Amino acid sequence: MRDLAITLVVLAGCVWTIRYPYIGILMWTWITLMDPHQLSFGFSQSLQINLLVAVVTMGSLLVSKERKMPPIDANLIVMGLFFLWFTMNCFFAVDTGSSWFAWDRTWRVMLLGVLVSMTATNRIRIHSLVMVMALSLLYYGVKGGGFTLMTGGGSHVQGPPNSTITDNNQLALAILMVLPLANYLRQHAANMIVRRVYLAAMALSLVSVLGSYSRGAFIALAGLAVVGWFRVRQKLLYPLVAAAVIVPALYFMPSSFYDRMGSIQGAGQDSSVQGRFDAWGVALGYARDHFPIGAGFDGPQRPWIFGTYAPGKETHAAHSIFFQVLGDQGFGGLAIYLLLLGVCIANAMTVRRLTKGRAEFAWAFDLAGMLQLTLFVFCLGGAALSFAYYDGLFISCGLLSVLREMVLKSSAAPGWKKNTMDSRTARGNLTPPTLVVE
Repeated sequence: MRDLAITLVVLAGCVWTIRYPYIGILMWTWITLMDPHQLSFGFSQSLQINLLVAVVTMGSLLVSKERKMPPIDANLIVMGLFFLWFTMNCFFAVDTGSSWFAWDRTWRVMLLGVLVSMTATNRIRIHSLVMVMALSLLYYGVKGGGFTLMTGGGSHVQGPPNSTITDNNQLALAILMVLPLANYLRQHAANMIVRRVYLAAMALSLVSVLGSYSRGAFIALAGLAVVGWFRVRQKLLYPLVAAAVIVPALYFMPSSFYDRMGSIQGAGQDSSVQGRFDAWGVALGYARDHFPIGAGFDGPQRPWIFGTYAPGKETHAAHSIFFQVLGDQGFGGLAIYLLLLGVCIANAMTVRRLTKGRAEFAWAFDLAGMLQLTLFVFCLGGAALSFAYYDGLFISCGLLSVLREMVLKSSAAPGWKKNTMDSRTARGNLTPPTLVVE
């Protein structure tokens, strides 16, 4: 029954995509972030529904009146450079077959980010995309939080099988990345009941992160709690609400959770942490010896490569987005990757600078701030996790690119007047921003 429901939803969405291409973008985002077909138990698992949606969406975009070019800015240029670099690097990979297989998925993920920047052209579309991103992962947050409460925190929360978020660490970081976006949706929801639902979902998602037993996610959660204080308006109320959620949750967790988190202090004696240090040394060593290229996607994990740079040690994944890119793509690829992150953060800063005090763009000011938190969590939690090519990163890059373009065009329009609407009134109003021309 679940297979049939998922298949019917996808097919119906494809039909609507033919008429409205942006529906395909929303479906593509939903499928790539949530992997709903992996929650079924039958034929829908074997269907390449993401490929079907992508093909229908691309075809619909080509024949529609939608614009055919994304914003030409630093984000697009750097993403293009990164694509060219890891494509070139695949020719020098230690395992070309495996590397080209990973290349095939990575370029499609980047394409989605480019299409987002090309089609999310007004507030309604941007808000819809953010909602799809948040709900796709809040589902696992709510489910995992309920599971943690029902089991007394004795079992680890895992993601759907055969997906990019199967691992407990990856799922926890993905959930943390959408918590700021869920908070943006809560802020701008017109209905009080909806705002409370978002708040409850966020609280359960925090419990789910604790239930994942992920040490990296726990550190990222602590960082998010601190940095998030600078992004909220109720700076006195925020710590009280955060404490009301986190303290009872921590009190609820069993001793095995504290044993796991306590191992952070004893990292020097922890075999898992030592394995990560070994993997970092392998990535650094290979990249140094083959400057400026790397070993190709997942190349440093090949036993003959790992054994060369860490003799006698058990093979480990990089467990760091930075060392993952360094080992895979070399120093050149890492430089471009860091530049991409820097461009995204700069775009968010530009949006906030241009929209500060503009009531009709209060939503853009808030969203840019929440996307900054998303990137912060990704970098902090990803520092101890192999998650460099995560879909949510490139979608966020595309969102910030189009958001920056929208704000710049509005500011440069002749006859623009600042809207005197109160910022509280501006929240919850999903009418696309307009320009006042005299």
